[in-house]
Amino acid sequence: MRSMRLALSVIAVGFSAIVATAQKPAPLVVISVDGMKPEYVTHAAEHGLKIPELRSFLTHGTYAEGVIGVVPTVTYPSHTTLITGVPPAEHGVWDNTVFDPLGEHPGRWYWDFSWLKVETLYQAADKAGLKTAAVGWPVTVGAPVDYLIAEGAQSERTDKPAGPAYVPADIVTQLGVKQAKGQDEDDVKTGQSVGILHRWKPTLMLVHLTDLDEEEHGHGPFSAEADAALEKIDGQIKQIEDAALAVDPAARIVIVSDHGFEAVDHNMNLNVLFAQAGLIRLGPPASGKKKPTVISWDAEAWPAGGSTVVMLRDPNDAATMRKVTAVIDALKADPKYKVAHVLNHEELVKAGGFPTAAYLVDFKDGMEPGTGMTGDAISDSPLKGMHGFVPWNPEMRSTFMAKGMGIAQARDLKVVNMLQVAPTLAGLLDITLPAAKATPLNIKP
Repeated sequence: MRSMRLALSVIAVGFSAIVATAQKPAPLVVISVDGMKPEYVTHAAEHGLKIPELRSFLTHGTYAEGVIGVVPTVTYPSHTTLITGVPPAEHGVWDNTVFDPLGEHPGRWYWDFSWLKVETLYQAADKAGLKTAAVGWPVTVGAPVDYLIAEGAQSERTDKPAGPAYVPADIVTQLGVKQAKGQDEDDVKTGQSVGILHRWKPTLMLVHLTDLDEEEHGHGPFSAEADAALEKIDGQIKQIEDAALAVDPAARIVIVSDHGFEAVDHNMNLNVLFAQAGLIRLGPPASGKKKPTVISWDAEAWPAGGSTVVMLRDPNDAATMRKVTAVIDALKADPKYKVAHVLNHEELVKAGGFPTAAYLVDFKDGMEPGTGMTGDAISDSPLKGMHGFVPWNPEMRSTFMAKGMGIAQARDLKVVNMLQVAPTLAGLLDITLPAAKATPLNIKP
């Protein structure tokens, strides 16, 4: 009798394992193409683009004509919203770079997972017992991801990273994919992603491809250089998709982007005006530097791509606020500065961005914020393209496309909101994100 009970117990355990395996969701691979405006795909023929893999999502999957982003429409806040479902003011990643009014931490970005204040998609997946992986995804240094090659390992150059950038520590060696001199960085990420899929078979994988964004900054959106970069990325996406389907034919592939792009040619250096108004006090450059040293400040502009916010050292200082308001009012009144929108503190809070800023200033007609503190307030921009303008600017719309088992074919979602993406991804994994309140997108047949 005891032997029979033992045998039945073993059978029950084995059956439970089979059921658990059967209930495990199919793999989900999320690929972000940084800076990809939806028109690159939806109007590919008009631009002469040869991107058959991306175009296949329009007929074999579900897609949006545009995704309205967050404040600001820049990479790190947007990518964090994509996997949390909440705006930057709530998830804690307010910009790409950390506000540094005295220039004490030059080059420091929001590299580290420790900045996050809400649960992410990969944390919820981990709680459900699912294996996770990320290659080049922003804000993942020190993140609880099973197989990790974080974007921002270079944070070691400026500030001590808050946790490992590689998990396992020798993951790059194990995969055997390293960047050769002059090699396309996205080629390396693609090889690493394919290797992780074949070797460890994660249920959730996040991949961030960045070369399109770099070419758009350097040459402008829909430039020959940007178009060539996207055509190459199309092949890289096909490699990752093929690897995912080889591991599991039921795999789902989701393509997202963080923001759109707009052509620029000039900088508006708001801190020049603040320095002239006595709100920033400057000293001579430090040894070996060209920029002046900030000795002290009462108000300073913090650029975020195509818009900039105004931070006050003491938000309760009414005299400083009056001075700042006078500068902003003069800025709006002078057409040479090309101000498109100004949001005050209350409007920023409502928009979900920069909860401690006094103002946000957004520009138009090729103008972007600069970082200069001396010289002319308006200067030539070294860049040809920029993002970070207010999300209701149609040029800032980003991309969402999904394809695979259990996803509707040839469905046009029209224009959607970025807050809807994370709960949609969570639904594909049969998990929940308690902080995400937006309605998931209608992607099922």
